[in-house]
Amino acid sequence: DLGLDHMLISDDDLSAGRLRGVRLAVLPHNPAMPDAAADVLSRYVAGGGKLLVFYVLPPALRQALGVEGGDHVPQKYRGHFASVRFEPGALAGAPDAAGQLSWNICGVRPVEGRSRAVARWFDSAGADTGRPAVLLSDNGIYMTHVMTGEDMPNKGRMLLAMVGRFLPEAWQQASEAQVARAAAEGDGMMKRLLAAAVDLREGRPPASLGPGLLPADRLAAARRSLEKAMAENAAAGAALDGGRFAEALGRSQEAARRMTDAWCSAQPAAPGEHRAFWCHSAFGPAGMSWDEAIKILADNGFTAILPNMLWGGAAYYESAVLPVPPEVKDKGDQVAACLAACKKHGLECHVWKVNYNMGGRAPREFRERMKRDGRTQVGFDGRPRDSWLCPSHPDNRKLEIDSMVEVASKYDVAGIHFDYIRYPDADHCFCPGCRERFQEAAGVKVAAWPADVRRDAALAQKWLDWRRDNVTAVVAAVSGAVRKTRPKCKVSAAVFQNWAADRDKVGQDWRLWCERGYLDFVCPMDYTPHNRQFENLVAMQLPLAGSVPCYPGIGLSTWQPQGDVMRLIEQIQISRRLGCRGFTIFEFSALEARQVVPLCGAGVTRVQSAK
Repeated sequence: DLGLDHMLISDDDLSAGRLRGVRLAVLPHNPAMPDAAADVLSRYVAGGGKLLVFYVLPPALRQALGVEGGDHVPQKYRGHFASVRFEPGALAGAPDAAGQLSWNICGVRPVEGRSRAVARWFDSAGADTGRPAVLLSDNGIYMTHVMTGEDMPNKGRMLLAMVGRFLPEAWQQASEAQVARAAAEGDGMMKRLLAAAVDLREGRPPASLGPGLLPADRLAAARRSLEKAMAENAAAGAALDGGRFAEALGRSQEAARRMTDAWCSAQPAAPGEHRAFWCHSAFGPAGMSWDEAIKILADNGFTAILPNMLWGGAAYYESAVLPVPPEVKDKGDQVAACLAACKKHGLECHVWKVNYNMGGRAPREFRERMKRDGRTQVGFDGRPRDSWLCPSHPDNRKLEIDSMVEVASKYDVAGIHFDYIRYPDADHCFCPGCRERFQEAAGVKVAAWPADVRRDAALAQKWLDWRRDNVTAVVAAVSGAVRKTRPKCKVSAAVFQNWAADRDKVGQDWRLWCERGYLDFVCPMDYTPHNRQFENLVAMQLPLAGSVPCYPGIGLSTWQPQGDVMRLIEQIQISRRLGCRGFTIFEFSALEARQVVPLCGAGVTRVQSAK
């Protein structure tokens, strides 16, 4: 992204010959580096080469970089390691701070006389943890965790400062690339805004921007802002010509940010649609309360949140059905907290459960009991998969149903949301209980288990039907019970993209669930950064959903760079153009709350005035 010349080399391909002439070697995340590769890099440093290393540091390279230690340091609380702050002037060109939500770090320390810490970790409240974040020596730079996707403008500047410490010409390369990129993007935006202005003057919807409402005065204001940003980038170009590379880079990056702001403000809004975020943390985005987080969504035109409050073996409220993690005792009932914020700010709360999958959330004694009672999955190869509950076990079925109905019974939520409502893959589950229950349901005897359910075509079809029935039975039961308990509570599901293949592969027959009215809306997880693929997926899924609203899942947090609001807007526009009346975005974390949601609220999800 910085526009720096580079090449990629595998650990296994590393050799002295491959590094000949290379002045800086970067290890972005190399957790299993072979000893031979570490030796090559040690000799490379001894010969004058420089290293830029993140997180995992082989012992041989600690000596080369002049650092010590290396113990694993987990976070004490969410937001413990929230930002990297640099000592003033310690690393030329580095930002004052860069946002970085790390869940653990490597406890490496400087060695007096050989290296020094130039940045430390601070928590989300701004407190200094005292832990080194970036260490500098004559032989290289080491950061004590991987570089994550938060705060990309400052993170890019941080990376450039690291590289530029040993390759000063990188500043010129990066500034040239940034100015050229911003100029091209600005030209493209301006052409589309001018085309939209023509459409509006002639009484047509702005085809270059996508469907929705866009007042002419807002479009004109966006054009003026874009013109100013393009002029700022031209000034950055003048600084570049004058050899002031750091100035050129900074001014061009600021110009690009203003271009993005202008572009986002020019996007049409479409009132009346379902605009939702999945939130994987039961405690909301790190560093903010549920009230603050929900207000950000409401102020920027979003209508719903799907918070992940239940797993296969955990509930983040006072549940009588599932184990309750100890954090709930300290931080309180999270369903109640999120729901109260939603009621206050006018958002729908659709509580999300991860079905069958216990992950790492269930307490050890619960997982051990599930395995001991024969309630966990076994693969086709006979290997246990202890983190997943078997969907055919009647007690597991009851657990799934009761836990979801409990939420709808106990709280006035807008909806209850299925996820992982499936088998993990085609190779599960083949536990002894599955054999007995399948034979009884199908009225057959399987002589060679489990091979015969794949070798025998007729038996294989019965097997696939039976797997689907196990999953569908839970959806049907939850749907019926929830509607009886709380008629206005909506039932929805996050589902795989390819129904035709996945109904066999993972037993997820979501088209049937829509046809039978079990769901009030469905969210296919169309996580792709490629707009054409996203469009093809949604076009294929809409007929499968039939009369049930389809709110496609947009994988914002799965892309690189993380938080790409431009691509998000494009996929929202694709959804609208295909006739969807809403969308669901993965996921709502601190990055999205602080940086992405306000840009959406400026245009594509803009709150319409009362008039």
